Amino acid sequence: MTFIKVCGVTRRQDVDAAAGLGVDALGFILVEGSPRRVPLEEAVSLAGSVPAGIRRVAVMMNPSPGELAEAAACGAFDLLQLHGEETPEMVEGAGIDVIKGLSVSGPADLERAAAYGAARYFLFDSRKREMAKGSVFDHELLSGRTFARPFILAGGLGPDNLGDALVAVRPFGVDLNSGVEDSPGVKDIGRLEKAVAVVRGFDETERGERR
Repeated sequence: MTFIKVCGVTRRQDVDAAAGLGVDALGFILVEGSPRRVPLEEAVSLAGSVPAGIRRVAVMMNPSPGELAEAAACGAFDLLQLHGEETPEMVEGAGIDVIKGLSVSGPADLERAAAYGAARYFLFDSRKREMAKGSVFDHELLSGRTFARPFILAGGLGPDNLGDALVAVRPFGVDLNSGVEDSPGVKDIGRLEKAVAVVRGFDETERGERR
């Protein structure tokens, strides 16, 4: 089954809706300046409403050692997603499982993953300037590539482009954020439901082909 993470969650009703659709993880963005940011205290409260079995992810970018330690030690999160220029040593010493996010525009960005062997997962995302244009990164860059850890595909994914992305890339997981929103931090539950259905339909097809 493809791992489904819904990121940029800011509202309790979106936690409940995503959980009801059977997603695998929910992400809470702690990054200053993000339109989807929630303060740590609010993220902890939202994470506390997540049903058992769904992983809770704190998304950070270039945190200070103190910020990293606080998020890791608060007990509200199962994973940290580090999506900046964090060093491999920061990932290794986080004290909690880490998703290392890497923005991709060319092969060199993928090659950076090799330095982060201590991560639990990689996440490959579009660069912000490409996202602003409404585009995703070239998934052909992943063709034939293998990595030391399972990877999650991100970057503008929604019901309209998920099917092609899954067939082309066959990732461990997908990250749904801007492609299932009404506005930043406000999920469009209809689009989210359709996106989850696309992923599960892909999974069913894959199972049928393996029989």
